[in-house]
Parts: sequence; structure tokens; C-alpha cells
Amino acid sequence: MVHHYRVVENTGERGQWKVRTAAYYYSLDDFNEREVISYHWHPEGQSPIRFPHLHLGPGAGCQRAEVGTAHCPTGRISIEDFLRFAMVDLRVEPLRDDWSDVFVEAQRSFQSWRP
Repeated sequence: MVHHYRVVENTGERGQWKVRTAAYYYSLDDFNEREVISYHWHPEGQSPIRFPHLHLGPGAGCQRAEVGTAHCPTGRISIEDFLRFAMVDLRVEPLRDDWSDVFVEAQRSFQSWRP
């Protein structure tokens, strides 16, 4: 996982500074280190694909070549949403028993400070 961010000046009750996501690359690989799924958002740079999207990699078992190169549109997702998806839907084993409570609190905080 890679998460790029910027610290920007802020005005108002939230304080003088705010962290803003600049780009992300969240991905899951299988045991053979083949990408299964990845979520990307990189609105700046050389790539013409600037919208949030996902990729289904070779580890996902898709046999159609065009699926492997597709940029499937998504909305922006938080890292908490991605990790919850991995643990709930893909059955990745969490390192903490209280992971759900931690994510609920992090998501609540994220939503309250989101513009």
C-alpha cells in the first residue's frame, strides 16, 4: 500500500493545518505474489487515467486479457474501507481482535473532517 498526502493550510475551527490525500495505490497479492486487486487514484502525473479506479490482476483468475488492463471506475475510497473489504470479503486475517472498533472510529473521524 502506498498513500501520498499533503499537509495544507486550513482556516476555521479545525486548526491551521489539514492532511489531504494526493494519491493512493492499495493492492492485495496472493500467496504467489500475483496482484489480485488494486485500487488506484493518482490525479496528477503522466498517466492520462486520473479518476479513482481498480485493477483486477492475474491473481484474481480473470482469463480475459482486456480485464487485466482495464481501469474500472470507482469513487475515492479510504484506506479503512480497503482494509475492511480485505478482511470481511476476502477473508484476510486481522492482526487485532478489535479491528472493527478501530475502523469505525477512524472512519467516523475521517467523515467528520472531510470537506
